[in-house]
Amino acid sequence: MSNNSSNGPQGLLGSMAFGGIFFLVGSLVVLVAADIIHADPSSIHAPRWVLAAVGGVFMIAGIMAALQGGFGLEGMQTRLYLWLQFLFGMTLMVLFSSVFLWVGFGPGVREFTSSTTIGPITTSGSGNVSMGRIMFGGGGLLMAFFTIAMAVSQLKAIFKK
Repeated sequence: MSNNSSNGPQGLLGSMAFGGIFFLVGSLVVLVAADIIHADPSSIHAPRWVLAAVGGVFMIAGIMAALQGGFGLEGMQTRLYLWLQFLFGMTLMVLFSSVFLWVGFGPGVREFTSSTTIGPITTSGSGNVSMGRIMFGGGGLLMAFFTIAMAVSQLKAIFKK
């Protein structure tokens, strides 16, 4: 790993601090999901694995930010960095997609709200459940498609080196 000033726009310390904050927040969410940090069960409206997936997304985003700063611009061209980016990136995208797919297609009741703001005027109300599921499910499918496309693209880049 490189420790010079060319570690990307924010530098090594900045990327470690930024990544560390994301990792810490994600860790707290995962600890709530694992019931290590107790939360009122009536305040959790999704299966605990969905909560853990959300926390995992933040943790992995933090790791990826720290890796970028740690490797620096030259280090990001190495095969090791490309593999780490691939593995963490795929994990992040699978977890992120799974949350949207669960909202769209998972069992159970969903409640959606909608709001519109034009200048100083805001309106809000309950949203259409079918439309909410279609939007989240469609977004999850689109993310899954982009995850596969990203995997193919990154694997080509790794094996081209």
